[in-house]
Amino acid sequence: MRPGHLLDCFLVLIPCSTAYRAYTCPNRSASLATMAHHHQCNHDHQVHHQHHHHHHVHSNETPDKTLGEKNKEHFDHVAATIFDTPWVAKLGEQVTQELRENFAWFGVRAGSAGSATKMLDYACGSGVVSRALASHVSVVRGIDISSAMVTQYNTLAEKAGFPPETMRAVHGDLLDGDATPSPELAETAAATAEFSGFDLAVMSLALHHVADVDAMVQRLADRLVDGGVLVIVDWMSEEASVEGWKKFVDADRDEDLPARQTVSRMGFSERPLRETFEKAGLKKGWGWRAFVEESEVPSTVGGRLRGFMAKGVKGA
Repeated sequence: MRPGHLLDCFLVLIPCSTAYRAYTCPNRSASLATMAHHHQCNHDHQVHHQHHHHHHVHSNETPDKTLGEKNKEHFDHVAATIFDTPWVAKLGEQVTQELRENFAWFGVRAGSAGSATKMLDYACGSGVVSRALASHVSVVRGIDISSAMVTQYNTLAEKAGFPPETMRAVHGDLLDGDATPSPELAETAAATAEFSGFDLAVMSLALHHVADVDAMVQRLADRLVDGGVLVIVDWMSEEASVEGWKKFVDADRDEDLPARQTVSRMGFSERPLRETFEKAGLKKGWGWRAFVEESEVPSTVGGRLRGFMAKGVKGA
């Protein structure tokens, strides 16, 4: 395993990152950052009310901004420091361990002779998922709506010894082409070759920020080769703390807190998500596994939650 600081977006509750126009927030990148920032805001409200104007998105000032634009602004602001938060780091380590220990279960097929095994890390954040699985694949590409998160990703990849040919991220949004400035994601043959045909795509702890889950899963499936695997990491709805999530979303009725605008659902249960996979053409190899241990996050952002991994294979 190559060295590297294995933190991310990931709700890798991560970039969130972490997904995008449909985000109210990545990936994996940036929902983890959202939760951490919300917890800090709650603390600061008790100490410095002036903290408000530095980090909060004021809906009365920017009524016409899309959810994706709000998401981008927020994570551009917090990207440089959010992953230094101790509980965020611990969660990143937990996600890393779960991904590594379950890679064989994902069933990613080895590349044919002379071909690379490619992975897409969507809502990639600073790259927790990418670095966690780098030893299992040949090429990794990340996408995140936040350009600052992308900078963090590429900086950490270089520090860990990965050249851009092996691991790099770009700024983009698969749900909103108008919000995708990177030429690598344009509808051209050259761009399509690099950012499609993936053997594995992972979206970690960011899907619960997406309003249209079916569309998001379909976009990810479209980037896979036949036989490619999609893995979603997120929170189990039946394990979510109702009171904790209520605090996170309601934020004491403070409309200005960005965290209030970030969560579209409390989590996922197996059957509806499986149906979403099947509608996207991921009809084979369905699997669902809960994390071995619960995740400990501040009570203001949910308390103790249990994550899961879901997988499906593209093909008739």
